[in-house]
Amino acid sequence: MAARGFRGLLVCTGLLVVTPALSATSADRDACAASAGKPDLGGAACGRIIDDAGEAVAARVEALKNRGRGFFDIKDFDRAIADYSEAVRLSPDDAWALAHRCEAYEGKEDHDAAKADCTAAIRIDPKNGWAYNNRGVAYYGLHDYDAALADHAEAIRIDSRDAWAHTRHGMALMEKGEFDQAIADLTEAVTIDPKYAFGFGQRGQALFRKRLITKKGGWEPAIADYSEAIKLDPNLVWLYSSRGVAYSNNRQYDLAIPDCSEVIRREPGNSSGYNCLGVAYEGLKDYGRAIAGYDQSIGINPRNGVTYWNRGNAYWILAFKDPGKLNDAIRDYDRAIAINPKDFNSFNSRGKAYAAKGDRNHAIADYTQAIQLNPSYVEAYDNRGLTSEALGRRAEAIADFRTAQSIDKDDPVSKQQLRLFGF
Repeated sequence: MAARGFRGLLVCTGLLVVTPALSATSADRDACAASAGKPDLGGAACGRIIDDAGEAVAARVEALKNRGRGFFDIKDFDRAIADYSEAVRLSPDDAWALAHRCEAYEGKEDHDAAKADCTAAIRIDPKNGWAYNNRGVAYYGLHDYDAALADHAEAIRIDSRDAWAHTRHGMALMEKGEFDQAIADLTEAVTIDPKYAFGFGQRGQALFRKRLITKKGGWEPAIADYSEAIKLDPNLVWLYSSRGVAYSNNRQYDLAIPDCSEVIRREPGNSSGYNCLGVAYEGLKDYGRAIAGYDQSIGINPRNGVTYWNRGNAYWILAFKDPGKLNDAIRDYDRAIAINPKDFNSFNSRGKAYAAKGDRNHAIADYTQAIQLNPSYVEAYDNRGLTSEALGRRAEAIADFRTAQSIDKDDPVSKQQLRLFGF
């Protein structure tokens, strides 16, 4: 009898282990449906639907997508990918799930996986603008700006009022040095949505880059756009570091340093805040503190090519007193180019460093690469022309100065050099 009773206890315990999960209720379905895009709502309700084998596949797929979106919104990309993957397993032709898993992969900067998922989504649904935009973001991450432009243009063709598509199209143009077209795209984005903080911030970036590269205009328009974006969304921390750098370029260091410090106060692990401080201290000619800021930024994020470029520029200035710093500058430009092989700024800057070392042929090769990446880059034409002139290549120098003048008739360097040549 005792043995029989013991076996009965074991059977009873086994039944407790395999007791099925509670079935999802109509309240769960309502809560899960309402949780889309709201990570603080409905996660448990979605989980009960997902775990209920008696639920229809379609209902479980929707619950997975809703919960995945919640995970994505709190930047838990791995769990978002897991939910989207299960949704795709249950429903292989769900373009929405593929396009959003693409977005989650992009959140992890896994550009190739993102591109593959969005391509699959587009194959299923050729009118899925979300998939085109997300694939464009993946191409942007891969520095394939022409492919990014094509995808965002297709998203715009599908929906001409897609502010995000116009913004991303402008961002890709910016990377190609086509600043006026980029500004036009970004202006369209904020016209469509006048409360689009990200769009104003990116137009600020385009205006900043235009001033930095072409020397045209002032820094104030960029600062105004960053400020408008901050007013619309004070939680976009990157706006403070961007505005801080613009303030530094405008020699408003008393405003720059508080913006940089605000980034560090809010997010001590944010590399942009330290890069921002580096730019401010460099403007104040405090190169030791500038390089320390860049060092700290790189220590946090060694994949930010802009910070290497900035530190390289600081070393380049120090090389006027200590020529050995040219090697440090070149190493930093090398790193920036390795991160982004289409970084025309770093090619141009590395060319100047090689020219200062007397390696003029290497300098010309770098200027040529900068020009190939940005055919409107006046400074690179001037630099190549000056270096060709130093090598006695008169015809090549004149051709470069003439090209610079054709792009910008107010460019003082090419105008002066052509005058010296008798033109």
